[in-house]
Amino acid sequence: MAWGRIVRLEARNKDSVQVDVASLRMDARCVRSRVFDDNELEATIHNASPDTVNRFLQRGTNIALYAGYEDEGTPGLMYQGNIIDSKTYRSGTDTLTVIRSMALRSLTRPFTATPVCLSFLPGSNAGDILDSIGAILGLVPIGKEMAREAVFPSGWTYVGQVSGALKRLGQDLRAKGMGLYVDLAELVVFKYSGDSTYSVAYLSPDSGLLSLQDSTNYINAARSNLSSLPSKTAAEKGKEPPTMTKEDVDDVYSYLDGIFTSMKKTYSVRCIVIPKLRPNSLVHLADPGSGVDGLFVVNRMEVAVGTGPDSSFAMDLDLVEA
Repeated sequence: MAWGRIVRLEARNKDSVQVDVASLRMDARCVRSRVFDDNELEATIHNASPDTVNRFLQRGTNIALYAGYEDEGTPGLMYQGNIIDSKTYRSGTDTLTVIRSMALRSLTRPFTATPVCLSFLPGSNAGDILDSIGAILGLVPIGKEMAREAVFPSGWTYVGQVSGALKRLGQDLRAKGMGLYVDLAELVVFKYSGDSTYSVAYLSPDSGLLSLQDSTNYINAARSNLSSLPSKTAAEKGKEPPTMTKEDVDDVYSYLDGIFTSMKKTYSVRCIVIPKLRPNSLVHLADPGSGVDGLFVVNRMEVAVGTGPDSSFAMDLDLVEA
């Protein structure tokens, strides 16, 4: 893998006007997780013009972070969200703008329980559906010009909760190389870039793995399982002692061994930026030095990238055994 790094930070305002601010010196760090409880970004941008700050780097602006490598073509989407906070201040000879963003997407929010009956004629496109759902929910559709590329020759129909309609529309868009981002204010269609053509990413010391640490919580596993051991051994012997006796010691060792053998292991991993990785991505983790070789799922990821010569360009992953 070449080390020609690409970083893009794109901001798009409510009028769907878009600007790429990565031509400026910029450092960004984002966090994403499988259950959306950690989906945030903080970026520091050097010497953005007042016009850029006022038009794009303000609360509510939709923002997307891309990262990758020159020899892999278009970089991959690392993060998508909306600016929550923006501050600009002087530091020496530079003007720094710090933005903080959150991804508010969730299909469990109350408004998604709204019942809908949607029916579109043959030849309709995803932009038509986006307009209709946006009108029902009071959300602003962004990216309709891209969504119109997804045409449905046989029409499009859905009856049920709007969460199901959003999920199905997202699946239909993905088949066309696009994604649907839903938050409390907007319905945003974006194009996927650099998506993986393989189903499993491979991580080893020879393929991007920088560090590995066992993060399995053995104490919690023992605490949650051993509480039932006294009654378990008593039931097997037909008695009811309040605590275990010396003759139960062998049972303790075998019981613990069973707990730790069957429980899902977790690892904290640092690796180079792999644009194709997402929360829920499947990873084959192999580190002979640590005796680890198996399949894991990305539970949480933190990405640090930037355009400066000393900027970070790495990912910290929380992996759980598949």
